[in-house]
Order: sequence, then C-alpha cells, then structure tokens
Amino acid sequence: MNRFVRWLSASALALLATIVLLPQPAAAATIPCGHDCLGISRDAICWEKEWCAVTIEIKGTLPKDGYALPYRTADGTASAPADYTEVREGVLWLKPGGDSRLEVFVEGDSVRERGETFLIEYLDREGRVVATATVLISDGV
Repeated sequence: MNRFVRWLSASALALLATIVLLPQPAAAATIPCGHDCLGISRDAICWEKEWCAVTIEIKGTLPKDGYALPYRTADGTASAPADYTEVREGVLWLKPGGDSRLEVFVEGDSVRERGETFLIEYLDREGRVVATATVLISDGV
C-alpha cells in the first residue's frame, strides 16, 4: 500500500509539472506594417488536431484602410502536410482598432512525440522574409 501511495504521489507530481511548467512562448517577431506601425508576433504553443492562433499585436498607427501582411509557413522539425496545414501564400489583413490573429491548422497523428516546430514567415512586398514566429506543436508528451 505504501509503495502505491508513493507511486501515485510521483505520478500526480509529474502530471502537475507537465501542466504548470509547459514552456511559455517568449520570443517576438517585429513586423513593419506601415509608416508609423509595427506588428509584434509572439511565438505560440499549439495542440495537435486544433486550429492554432498566432496573435499579432499592433503598436503605432495602421493606415486607415488597413495593411495586407503576406506570410507563409515553413517546416522546422514538423513537416507539412503530416504535422500542420501548409500555407504557401497567405495574406492577413491588419485592421485599425485591435490585434489580428493568424490561424493555421495543426494536424494530429497517433505517434506520441516530443514537441515539434514550424515557422510562420512574414514577408515584405517583394517576398523577402522580414520576421519569423515559431509555433511549437505539443501532443502532451
């Protein structure tokens, strides 16, 4: 009985550590979005089989008609289409009056694995990468 209680306590602590101590996204990408405007996109942590939202916080003043922000996804340790839905050419409209959200679908598989990553690459008008955000896919391992 005593061994079972110790095992249960250790399992409960491991579960609590997994929930509480998940890595928090820290890095931020700075994206030009007009003459007097910057967008801040933070790295994200997302779960398998769900839509993943990457928020872009607006600092400064957007043009009154908004700003078209081109983006695409790129493989990191995760690869499309097995781990996430690839976006080859996307455009997110940044509008005055609040933050914007970019969403990408994270696929799921039956393999239990450590976190994998893919990238959101923000582009300028010529298609050059000006900023990158990292998305960590977690399946609870």
